[in-house]
Amino acid sequence: MKRKTRLIVLCCVLVLAVGAAVGVSLYEEQRENIAESGEVVFELPVDDVSALSWEYTDDEEETVSLAFTNDGGWTYDGDAAFPVDGEAVNALLEQFSALQAAFVIEDVEDYGQYGLDEPLCTIDIAAGDTEYGISLGNYSELDYQRYVSLGDGKVYLVNDDPMEAYKVTLDDLMLDDEIPSFVDVTRVEFAGAENYAIERDEEGPSYRADDVYYADGKPLDPDSVDSYVAYIASLALGDYYTYDAAEEDIAECGLDEPELTVTIDYPNPDSEDEAAETLSFTLSVSRSATDKLTDWDEVLAAMEAGDEDAAAETEEPTDEDAVAYLRVGESAIIYEIDYDSFKALMACAYDDLRHTELFPGETADLESLSVELDGETYEFTTTAPADEDGESGEASGDDGEEAQWYFGGEEVSLSDVSTALGGLAVTEFADGGDGGEVEISLTAELALDGGTQVDITIYRVDGESCFAEVDGEGIGYVPRSQVVDLIEAVNAIALG
Repeated sequence: MKRKTRLIVLCCVLVLAVGAAVGVSLYEEQRENIAESGEVVFELPVDDVSALSWEYTDDEEETVSLAFTNDGGWTYDGDAAFPVDGEAVNALLEQFSALQAAFVIEDVEDYGQYGLDEPLCTIDIAAGDTEYGISLGNYSELDYQRYVSLGDGKVYLVNDDPMEAYKVTLDDLMLDDEIPSFVDVTRVEFAGAENYAIERDEEGPSYRADDVYYADGKPLDPDSVDSYVAYIASLALGDYYTYDAAEEDIAECGLDEPELTVTIDYPNPDSEDEAAETLSFTLSVSRSATDKLTDWDEVLAAMEAGDEDAAAETEEPTDEDAVAYLRVGESAIIYEIDYDSFKALMACAYDDLRHTELFPGETADLESLSVELDGETYEFTTTAPADEDGESGEASGDDGEEAQWYFGGEEVSLSDVSTALGGLAVTEFADGGDGGEVEISLTAELALDGGTQVDITIYRVDGESCFAEVDGEGIGYVPRSQVVDLIEAVNAIALG
């Protein structure tokens, strides 16, 4: 009996061993069907493609289907008027110009384990009479690669994930209008809310060496002008109202009579000729025809005050959802921009772009300074006082050296006075002020050709502000604290 039992046990062991051997053999066969590749498994030149379509499910579980045809240029099958970015479509096709697989799985029987029975994305490509179907399955978290089927009975793990490229919307493939990067702008012209032109003149009539922009012969702050132009160049044109604007669309968006049109002239950057041809760029902005019924200044005041009641009184949207509209030249695309962008573009008045510094020159060019303060006149000069023989010294500061200042025959430092004078900044421009008595007046001689003289008179308005005139012309209001700094700097020398 024991012998019989032993035989039964041995038979069972033998069966298990044979089964294990067969299992190992099958496993080895399965393993051998997964081969490392590293080779190009699909190759299709972009220029050969005549049609491209694909479908996927987005993050909101909505099905996205897109189709394009190439007939001498890419068009969107859903609307021939849609401006297709051909380079963007070609970039999608580049994924398959030389598709490289990291691994190849041969003789696939169960596509489901790779997510290819219900693909996350299906891509159809036509090249002449040949059509190709590509399916994208699950993402292998072990290998960090995508399973792809090319319809040839195999599954590939690819190095570059096509899903990252194809999970796009129609808007991502729209050819937006191009805004150039402006360099050495020669002219900026405004029409609408503002009507004037900025001209570039390297030799213009300014006391400042850096001034190159002028409006009606008056110098503008080059940093402000450059910043305004740079803001336009940096505009991100993305959200659009329509890409096929009809007359009624243009009128509804207020662009039949824009609130502002800006035209920028600039040299052609691709020209090697020093006298390069001039290119022009134009954009127009406006609120809708309905919103324009409320004056922009009222809306702007409400925005700057942050007063919801004031905003409500204007019956104008001033929150983050409010939009204005922008159009490049005669483009069929009308873009939406927020009110902050519209505000920045509308800030192009002469006062927005002029110098805020009250002193219209560079304090480093000062040659003499006469100050009237509290009924006294104080004279500061860079010319050395007369010697014992009565001969006057020469002016200091030649050859770029810092000038030596003199007051009452003594050497003094005018650095605090120069700093305070250069620090006077206009906070509100105005032609005429309601100032009272004169706080301080100055006459400055600048070491420039033509014997330049600048007269500045500052009147006290109240404890917070003063009104300033330059060469007899009202300029605007400056903080009284800055004026006090100047007075104290003068008194420190004159009464010190």
